[in-house]
Amino acid sequence: MIKILPLIPFILALSACAVDGTATTGQTNTNQNTAQQLGVTALKIAINAKCTTELNNTAAWKVASQVMTTEQQQNAQNQVCGCVSDKAIENVNVVDLATAAFDPAARTSIATKAINNTVQACVAESLKR
Repeated sequence: MIKILPLIPFILALSACAVDGTATTGQTNTNQNTAQQLGVTALKIAINAKCTTELNNTAAWKVASQVMTTEQQQNAQNQVCGCVSDKAIENVNVVDLATAAFDPAARTSIATKAINNTVQACVAESLKR
C-alpha cells in the first residue's frame, strides 16, 4: 500500500486529463452545433429582411403589386422571401453559418450572396402557383 501512495497523484492527474478531454470534445461539438443553429436563424432573418427590401425595390414588383390587394402583396412577398430564405440556407457552408451567428457585417454579405443565388428561382416558382 505504501508503494502505491506516491502514484496516486499521478493516477489522479491522468484520469482528470482523460475526463477533461472527453468533456471538452463533447462541449466543442455542442458549441459548434449551437453556433450553426444560431447562424441559420440569424441568416434566415437577415435574408428575409434583405429579400423584402430587394423585392419592394424591384420595378416588376412595383408594377405587379399595384393590381394586388395588401393581403395578396403580403402573401406573395411571404412566398417569395420564405422560399429565398429556405433555399439560400442550402447554399451556405458551415463556416459561413457559424460566422453569421456572431458577425453582423458578414451576415449581411452572406445574406446578399445567398439571395442573389436564389431569388430568381423563387420568383419563378411563386409565379407557377
